[in-house]
Amino acid sequence: MRVVGLLCVVLGLAGCVSAGAVSQSTSALLDRAIDAAGGETALRNARVLAWEGEATVFAGDRTIELEVASEVVPFERARSDSWLRSAGRSTLRTLEIDATGGWVVRDGARTPMEPSAVVHERAQYAVYGLMRLLDLRDPAVAVELLPADAAGRRGLRVQHPGAPAADLYFDPTGRLAYLLDRVPAPDGKGEIAQRFEFEGSIDGAGVHWPRTIRILQEARPYFELRLRRFMPRNR
Repeated sequence: MRVVGLLCVVLGLAGCVSAGAVSQSTSALLDRAIDAAGGETALRNARVLAWEGEATVFAGDRTIELEVASEVVPFERARSDSWLRSAGRSTLRTLEIDATGGWVVRDGARTPMEPSAVVHERAQYAVYGLMRLLDLRDPAVAVELLPADAAGRRGLRVQHPGAPAADLYFDPTGRLAYLLDRVPAPDGKGEIAQRFEFEGSIDGAGVHWPRTIRILQEARPYFELRLRRFMPRNR
């Protein structure tokens, strides 16, 4: 730790940190983001993230319109129900992910997912834990201040043991603007570059959450989620 700190001073790296050691400027940006998201108390009580809304999946030349209801315990488990908006709940499909594996439930049949698909989905749902921000204060998480982007937005590079490395950028008010990461492909062959874009705001139990979450994969539209209700809770 002393060597890292000395190098930061000698080299003048304002954002140079290691797990368990966060620079003052990095901490200030994270504190501001936590305040903008509703504050430490509200986020600490939001151990379970739940929402309802609608989604669009961009599948090549097709778009698939869905209704969704999801519940995520960051870095632990996730469940998401989805069904075709045009056909109703008769098309219900449930995705379940936890520490032991992943399953798809349809018409009463619970089918295990391929291991590579489970790894992919765990990485995707881990993003919601990063968005909750409080875990970024954990000593096991390495956080580094990034240079401002072309629009002047400041960012944090985050290496969390339960998520792919990610760059989080914030608007001038401290709200999340976008997130960049790379996740394992669901077929286990290579990685996929992603950009999450956040728009609007929806409040639940004192937490300010993005109303729209848009995902681009390899710079192409992949998924857009639009929330109607956001219902975080403590358990």
